[in-house]
Amino acid sequence: MPLYAQVANTLRGEIEAGIWSLGQQLPAIDDLATRFNVARATMRQAIGILESEGLIKRRHGLGTFVECEPREQRWLPLASDWNSFVRMVEPLQPKLILVESAERQPRILDGEGKPATAYQHIKRVHYRDDEPFCLIDIYLAADIYLRAPDQFRTNIVVPMLAAMPDIAIGKVHQTLTVDGAGQDAAERLGLPLGAPVANVRRTIGDRTGTCIYVAEITYRGDVVSLEIDLSPASVGAMG
Repeated sequence: MPLYAQVANTLRGEIEAGIWSLGQQLPAIDDLATRFNVARATMRQAIGILESEGLIKRRHGLGTFVECEPREQRWLPLASDWNSFVRMVEPLQPKLILVESAERQPRILDGEGKPATAYQHIKRVHYRDDEPFCLIDIYLAADIYLRAPDQFRTNIVVPMLAAMPDIAIGKVHQTLTVDGAGQDAAERLGLPLGAPVANVRRTIGDRTGTCIYVAEITYRGDVVSLEIDLSPASVGAMG
């Protein structure tokens, strides 16, 4: 992740935590650059990211001010169980970019199941309230896709899979990593290059052990949250 994006992440976190409150003036660029031990140009790039997000505003001759409190933007809790996951994705709005037969098999990792005979590749951006929040590459088993190609192109795939009575969902797995937005994701999601994103790899297998769905997803870093209940099982059983 570029240095300016790392600095922007730190400042964004401080604003979210209330260290810098609404209307408060930030220190001068030179002072911030000294604090973060970065060049003045790097600091300006970091400030530019936050200004593009609407968190701060530079006022000529006055300085840089916190323009708004972070909106309730971390509205997408990454679900940790199947039913919650299906409910999470049902209301989303997909915008299609590409549909094609996959010329190569998607990468299937150890433990994710055996590959299907063929896959259909679907690439699109998902929206909420007309704002893009994730870029997704889906590889769906071709025999399943061909049952309802029009619907799979225009609707969210996971609820459709969940509603198919003859498909028994087996292992569902997802892995999350944090990174900076690359060129394609930045352009599709309206982000500065290097802005924080959450990369999620999600696989769905059926009960025969076939991996019927592989998705590589890039979420805007400012919309996702991850909550996991680590309480001992006995706590939940206490009456």
